[in-house]
Amino acid sequence: MCYFFNLKAGLHGFFQKESRRRRVIQADCEMGEKEEEYFEEMPTETLARLYVRQGFPEKGLSIYRKLRLMDPANRELEKTLEDLERQLTGGTGQGGGKTDERALKTLENWLSAIQDKKGRLKMKESEQNRVLVIHGPNLNMLGKREKDIYGTATLDQINAELVAAGEEMGLSVETFQSNHEGDIVDRIQAALEGCRGIIINPAAYTHTSIAIRDALLLLDIPVIEVHLSNIYKREPFRHKSMTSAVVTAQIAGLGKQGYLVALRAIAELIK
Repeated sequence: MCYFFNLKAGLHGFFQKESRRRRVIQADCEMGEKEEEYFEEMPTETLARLYVRQGFPEKGLSIYRKLRLMDPANRELEKTLEDLERQLTGGTGQGGGKTDERALKTLENWLSAIQDKKGRLKMKESEQNRVLVIHGPNLNMLGKREKDIYGTATLDQINAELVAAGEEMGLSVETFQSNHEGDIVDRIQAALEGCRGIIINPAAYTHTSIAIRDALLLLDIPVIEVHLSNIYKREPFRHKSMTSAVVTAQIAGLGKQGYLVALRAIAELIK
């Protein structure tokens, strides 16, 4: 029992000294700004020594190996790793091979709690960075219509790539497609609440819709207009965009890559 409490005391000191403190400031419309703190676990020599000292040399060895990969030029670390490997091979590791399962479980639970907290805060950050992607009429038929102009990728494939890319950038990507002008206007208006950026391909409405143009004027966030094809190399009636004058930027002619370029641009703009 004394051993168990020594482990807890050692852990308490470690997490106070070796963990990095972050402050996450979140805007809250009702309560104002609030702070959240969390500790981010990192592989460190102190953590490795703690494992070894408390009788878990194999776990300490695992951390030393990770540190060695991170800093291959560190000769002192290399020697420590070799010494520990030699001890374990010779059966002289600290703790005499005797483990306290309860203490080990406590340590693992503490580390797991840190990782869980970090993951939840990352998810909150992603939710705060919500980006809406709007697809206009007939884009639900991508992969079937005029493949020589619009490519072979389906809308579902494009959306899946955007969601995955957004996760890597810390963005929560929502996608929406409609063949109806009023539905698109409604979705733009709904973006007034909690949306950090919009990517829109108005499709045929690009050239005709004053309603969509006026809805975009309501927004005070980055808005990027995307077209799969270069509309300025096509029929003359497609050269006029009703929305280009009210958006942050326009990307045309890059195919599905245009959406990804727009997403990266928004990620930079909202930093």
